[in-house]
Amino acid sequence: MRVCKNMIWRFCQETDGSNILQCLKQNKNSEWMDPKCKRMIINRQLTQNTDYRLNPVLRRACRADIPKFCQSILNQAAVDVELEGQVISCLKLKYADQHLSPDCEDQIRVILQESALDYRLDPQLQIHCSEEISRLCPEEAAAQEQSGQVTECLKINILKIKLEGCKMEVFNMLKVSKADVFVDPVLHTACALDIKHHCAAMPPGLGRQMSCLMEALQDRRIHLQPECKKKLQDHIDMWSYAAKMSPQFQEFPIMEERGGPQVSRMLVIASVSLLLFTVCCTLMYVKQKQTKPSKYDILY
Repeated sequence: MRVCKNMIWRFCQETDGSNILQCLKQNKNSEWMDPKCKRMIINRQLTQNTDYRLNPVLRRACRADIPKFCQSILNQAAVDVELEGQVISCLKLKYADQHLSPDCEDQIRVILQESALDYRLDPQLQIHCSEEISRLCPEEAAAQEQSGQVTECLKINILKIKLEGCKMEVFNMLKVSKADVFVDPVLHTACALDIKHHCAAMPPGLGRQMSCLMEALQDRRIHLQPECKKKLQDHIDMWSYAAKMSPQFQEFPIMEERGGPQVSRMLVIASVSLLLFTVCCTLMYVKQKQTKPSKYDILY
């Protein structure tokens, strides 16, 4: 940590000693972050993502989830052998299915966001896709500042990927982005304004905000930002291809809480129509009661 001494003083003065690395991770992308310290943080993150046992915060947050969902990986692993990110990859898929406990979900969301920005933080992606990255995305991989360009390149070139292991890793990334737009930094950046304007009422997760964006895309009365519109269309094409090629890749589930601009308007229209129908029925009933003669009127 000596190389980060000044950064610890700048960002983490009031942080407990056991949480210094966590604090530095959170400030890694600050414009005030020292490049040497940032490289050290990335190296530590890569080490932790390679084996969850080296990440005490994640291990504590996911202590119930790991044996519940990833026991088969643990059974095959030797105590003194690195897991090469297999457990974290397992938890990522459970994140997409919304099966994780809240604390574990929070930790995996951060890992997903970080690895989507910097592919080097995803050990399984590096193992299965290093050859394809060199072939399809050499310029993106060579960039000094990683901001999601490599993972986006792999998604865009999914039809050109030859290695099945790499293709499955990209399918998994697409599956996660369907569940939570926040873990797809390129798409989220392109659609941030539209999410704020059209989908602010939709809580993250379960594909709710993504569903809202898709409904807005299909609604001619809503004009999305051009870049957001383009990225959404690109992702629709990717998801369609993934659904055809991978049986594990499912379409959006029909959700009880699903909503969006179009659905909200339909609910309002239905509510108003029901109200008007009730009022009309009440008025007709009152009028009929007033005009109907009583038995005394008939006698006289």
